[in-house]
Amino acid sequence: MYSEDDFRAIDRRIARIRAAMIPVLMVFAALAALGYVKRVKWLALGGLSMLAAAACFGISFFLWPCLRYRGFLRDMEEGLSREMVGSVVSVADTPEPQDGALVLPVHILLTEERDEHIVYLNASKRDRMPPVGTEARFLLYGRHIRAIFPVQKG
Repeated sequence: MYSEDDFRAIDRRIARIRAAMIPVLMVFAALAALGYVKRVKWLALGGLSMLAAAACFGISFFLWPCLRYRGFLRDMEEGLSREMVGSVVSVADTPEPQDGALVLPVHILLTEERDEHIVYLNASKRDRMPPVGTEARFLLYGRHIRAIFPVQKG
């Protein structure tokens, strides 16, 4: 399910966010510097305040979630995995944040244990999920689906 394209896509997104943030931050830094040089207290304080506010906003709302998702992808690639075999009971329609990724909760009924488990599917990979009722082998990293392989009956 995951490939190098996912890493390239998140790296491009991080680069775009940085490219958008730097000019804005530079303008506010220039205003603060101008205020210091011209000894205009309100301009220096206003520039520094806007610089801090823009940096905090840009980092916390745009850059940090992307960095967390990239870390999640790296951990998933290098981490241990386990396998479950079962049938898909349901897939949620609304994504929720989990471990730095937007995921859809998936209920699977395990074949051997006859027990239902909740695992998480990356919301961007929804089209790769087999339909409800399909028996499949799930390769998991923690509770996140790394890969799905349909079980061949017969």
